[in-house]
Amino acid sequence: MAERQLIQQVLMNGRICTLVIEEGRITEIGTADLLPEPGDSVWNANGLLLLPAFRDAHVHLDKAFPTDRWISRKPVSSIFEQFKLEKELLAGCKDRRKELAIQTLEAMLASGTVEARVHVDIDPDLGLSHLELMLQLKEQYASRMAIELVAFPQQGLLRSHSTPYIREALRMGADLVGGVDPAGVDRNVERSLATMFELAAEFDKRIDLHLHDPGHLGVYTIEKMLDYTAEASMQGKVTVSHAYGLGEVDPSVVAELGSRMAAAELDLTTSVPFDTAMPPVPLLAKQGVKISLATDHTGLDAWTPYGNPDILRRGRLLAEKYIWNDDLRMSSVFEWMSRGSLELQAGDAADFILVEALNVPHALATMAQRQLVCKAGVPVAGSLLQENGRRAAWMNIPKGERMADDYND
Repeated sequence: MAERQLIQQVLMNGRICTLVIEEGRITEIGTADLLPEPGDSVWNANGLLLLPAFRDAHVHLDKAFPTDRWISRKPVSSIFEQFKLEKELLAGCKDRRKELAIQTLEAMLASGTVEARVHVDIDPDLGLSHLELMLQLKEQYASRMAIELVAFPQQGLLRSHSTPYIREALRMGADLVGGVDPAGVDRNVERSLATMFELAAEFDKRIDLHLHDPGHLGVYTIEKMLDYTAEASMQGKVTVSHAYGLGEVDPSVVAELGSRMAAAELDLTTSVPFDTAMPPVPLLAKQGVKISLATDHTGLDAWTPYGNPDILRRGRLLAEKYIWNDDLRMSSVFEWMSRGSLELQAGDAADFILVEALNVPHALATMAQRQLVCKAGVPVAGSLLQENGRRAAWMNIPKGERMADDYND
């Protein structure tokens, strides 16, 4: 019989409880006085608050700059100049790409992220070198973080003639077909989207499109995406990232489009940008659109010097943007940066974070330190793990020993 793990004195859903974990899943959420059985591994959380582990829905691991030196940027006047600048600046970091990606992954883990969708640059110049590295890291980190890879033609699927490279990337194991601005970059909405959906159908993959195009051009692109989604019967398998244009049109247009997006189960991912328009999240959520939060930029890179790997920071930025001061709306943010609701249930994967906070809104307001980050019931990061020498936090308690109930409510 597999060993049970008991975490006592966990603050969850407004009460103190005992978490029972077996084979990587939560099998019981018991009362505070639930006693361990012989052979149980027991650890006392001393009232730490449990949160669901975080999911970063859109991140680039192959774009980070070194943190030990400053790489100067210059103003650009178009996205094409930005593409060129990025290639120039990243060329000097080529030999450190793996090191920098690992630094980013460790920072994400420390902040509570145990699942990430990683967009990987692919084009004729780079070939598949970035994907090869990310496939290695995906395997290396499999026990600590679930990573899915998007074959992303940053320079434009059509514009950079990257279709054969994306096809090969999918053969190699990329999980999703990526794309960017079918109008603004590829200059052919129909052909760009058709190519993406054909690749997805050929390899039975999902789709995630970067969409920066403004206003009604962005709306039109999403409408066409919905048409293709219906024709390909790919409901629930398509994501639109960024979609800045939805923040530049009349709310009535967004509401109507949001209803179609919800019906098609189209996922909208936003990194809560501060320097451009962003989709009206409250309105879209009201229409039933699935919302996912992302960091996009995790540190210094060619696009911004203000990136940060902490997805909780993005959640707080969202709450600040909409002036959400009440408990209900502050708490709702967590649903968009995790796989499920705040209330973990028996049968759920034991992916969670323990923080020192009075309740969920307090954790958001204070950016509570992540004391312990667990994936499938195993600690993978957090300040307590560092103190305990990277061991399972409750393994420092002899098996079967009962901890004193020293938590005072």
